[in-house]
Amino acid sequence: MPTSAEKEYRNLIAIDETVVKANKKKYYLYSAVDVERNELILMRVYTTRNYLTTKSFVKEVLNYCENKPKFVVDKASLAD
Repeated sequence: MPTSAEKEYRNLIAIDETVVKANKKKYYLYSAVDVERNELILMRVYTTRNYLTTKSFVKEVLNYCENKPKFVVDKASLAD
């Protein structure tokens, strides 16, 4: 999957959060993909999962957007 580091006009962004366990610790992997271009916009790993972490990630994703795109998420909550 190609990655994009440039600010572009985007219509639809998919965001996913996955739990990864390593050394008996949980890490939260957040990723954002431009659905139309099939480009990875951003990927970050956090040690906590809460509203502020999610908000920070979304704000960082928006730095790569010239507009305010729609976001698609799965049924699971991105923040507790």
